Amino acid sequence: MSKVKIIPFNVVDHTDLPEITVDQVPVDGDPLEIDREMYYVCETNYQQKDGLQKIGVIPLVVRNPAKVSNIKSYIQCLSIAHRKVQFKKDQGICDLDNCDEMIIS
Repeated sequence: MSKVKIIPFNVVDHTDLPEITVDQVPVDGDPLEIDREMYYVCETNYQQKDGLQKIGVIPLVVRNPAKVSNIKSYIQCLSIAHRKVQFKKDQGICDLDNCDEMIIS
């Protein structure tokens, strides 16, 4: 299977993040760990440039939220990522309060 190089773009502060290599192009809501920080894919409609796929991501932790230019867009993207979170226990899916693990798929 061939790897795909992508350039993540932080849509909150409009900065490019370090290029990463993945097995497949992530879709909206997928988690990505970049430089030990968690991000979620938010916009995959950027064009390829020089063979690299550019994707928009949002950070899990926003430092200085007053500087977020479009907080509604951030919350909408985070909502998409939140739908991919599952709480599990030995017997299957459970509520947040009584689970053994949280999985972001």
